[in-house]
Amino acid sequence: MYLNQQTFNSTLPTNVIFGVNSVEENLIVKIKEYNKTNVFIATDPGLVKAGIPDKIYSLLKDNGIEAIVFSEVEPNPHAVTIMKGSELYKAESCDMILAVGGGSAMDFAKAVGVKVSHPGHILDYRRGENPIVNEIPTLFAIPTTVGTGSEVTTVAVVTDHVAGRKYVVSSPMLAPKVAFVDPILTSSLPRQVVVATGIDALVHAIEAFTAIRATPITDGLAIQAIKMLVENLPSTYAHPKYLEARSQVHLASTIAGMAFSLGGLGLVHSCSHPMSAIYNVPHGLANAILLPNVIEYNLISNYQKYAEIARIFDSSLTVQNNKVASENLVYLLNSFNQSLGIPKDFNYLGIKFTEEMVNRLAHDAMDDKGTIPNNPRKVIKEDIVQIYNKVLPLYQEEGALT
Repeated sequence: MYLNQQTFNSTLPTNVIFGVNSVEENLIVKIKEYNKTNVFIATDPGLVKAGIPDKIYSLLKDNGIEAIVFSEVEPNPHAVTIMKGSELYKAESCDMILAVGGGSAMDFAKAVGVKVSHPGHILDYRRGENPIVNEIPTLFAIPTTVGTGSEVTTVAVVTDHVAGRKYVVSSPMLAPKVAFVDPILTSSLPRQVVVATGIDALVHAIEAFTAIRATPITDGLAIQAIKMLVENLPSTYAHPKYLEARSQVHLASTIAGMAFSLGGLGLVHSCSHPMSAIYNVPHGLANAILLPNVIEYNLISNYQKYAEIARIFDSSLTVQNNKVASENLVYLLNSFNQSLGIPKDFNYLGIKFTEEMVNRLAHDAMDDKGTIPNNPRKVIKEDIVQIYNKVLPLYQEEGALT
């Protein structure tokens, strides 16, 4: 669209502090700037085992700041856990929230902020229900993975395990006030986690770049993130002690978060959310497996932009026209995934999917209100069924899907 026919808003409210040891050097200063004295630390059991929350807790206590650690955050945080965390926040008279972890910890922290500042149940505030009208408690974020971008976004994803659905809670008020992007905190991540979350960041950038809501501002952020991830994710996968590559990937994740916070996401996320909600597939892994197949479906919508992405992976495509270059992107993404040990499909789950199961997934994907309308190609349910059929092991019987 021509700029003289387009209007958009671009607000990035989070103060991003980047650098090795930036948490140790800046966290206390920022908490005191906000005049907070009793911190609710939201984290997960894995990080507790790694000792990171304990170090932060000790840092706070040594500087006269009270803190309570809630470490029960699970992958794809449950609505029940959010309600439990909000009760502890109020019982301990906390006055700010500090999210320490990956996307789940930050989603949980944002949702707790909504719950302690609003009546009712957290699911009352999912997208399409009640609006978020009150300021949430001051929220800081310390990402310890290299993919979520949630430290700079205004959304939280909440899982309702009764319904088997993931819902989005969204408001400008959910953006963390300060995010500490400290590469040293990711140095002990298992390489499988680095890959899954790193590809998640790549999906964020690609979808923001090609989304309906994309603007020149989101394009600049997204393309920079894609370049940094393509150039550095293989290196940091190959050798976790290569701190420069890890630093590039960690910052690229935050930049991709900025891009999709403004530009939104698309069909990869529509399809991955049900896989996580129903079958507990890690979000980043689901995104990685689905990405090449969704790109293949979306290519026709914008050959030029997909060609730009393809040329980042393979500079020799600069001599090819946009259509030819873009059609190479599917192969390039499959090769990239393979080099990082990403499976090509969901066979590893050990589940044979029936037609009914696939239809349930497609129905839920079509109902992903925050992503489906933003996808660059108009989506119908039958298209999603075809995408799932490419990556799901299907139950074979007479008349079954093939």
